[in-house]
Amino acid sequence: MKNKFFILILFLYVICMVSLLSFSQKIHQNRTLNKFNIIFDPLSRDHFVNEEIIKNILFSKIEKIEKKIGQLCILRMEKKLNNYPFIKKSEVFLSIDGTLNIKIWQKEPLLRVKDGNQEYYFTKDAESLKLSPFFSSKVILAKGPFSKKEKKYLVDLVNFINSDELLKNQIISIKKNDQNSFILIPKIGNHHIILGNIKNFKNKLNKLKAFYKQYLNRIDISKYKSIDLQYKDQIVAKKR
Repeated sequence: MKNKFFILILFLYVICMVSLLSFSQKIHQNRTLNKFNIIFDPLSRDHFVNEEIIKNILFSKIEKIEKKIGQLCILRMEKKLNNYPFIKKSEVFLSIDGTLNIKIWQKEPLLRVKDGNQEYYFTKDAESLKLSPFFSSKVILAKGPFSKKEKKYLVDLVNFINSDELLKNQIISIKKNDQNSFILIPKIGNHHIILGNIKNFKNKLNKLKAFYKQYLNRIDISKYKSIDLQYKDQIVAKKR
């Protein structure tokens, strides 16, 4: 008898809990969304998207943002955000208080490519990215038509430059001339650096670093026309 009474009480308790949860869920879904918490990756140096852009992606201008929580489709919202060209990844979730939380990771340009009238960014993931009308990223400029293979070497080259404080502060541009030779343009001095073939750039840039450390503060670099890194175990500096 006691067991039957206990089972009955337990059954009624389960029914009550299910009813309460169902009622609570209905109330939650009928709540109006009126609070956003948009978080951008703090490690990103770029600002291609902002809160206004995020809201415009998720809700059309004629559509009211004051939606019922039950009308929201989180997966569809993430898909919309991830399809935006400057967003690498997003996470969307609702808090218990009805706040719509949105985390955004932006794509990171590594260099800016100018090929005739065409201009675009090239990301760290070797992806072409159109220019933004809202923000310009301060990255190395590369001029010339580049093959798919050359773009891969360009990514490695710029990563190598950015990893070194001396080179990062000195090299501002890369050019490819008609002879498929790569030229580096420095920030200090009115000269150009002849890199030549891009494949074995590391040894050449290490030679350049040694040259700068030894001579940059001891000579008038403005009197030089070019610094040629193409020769094995030596640097040829030509005066004007």
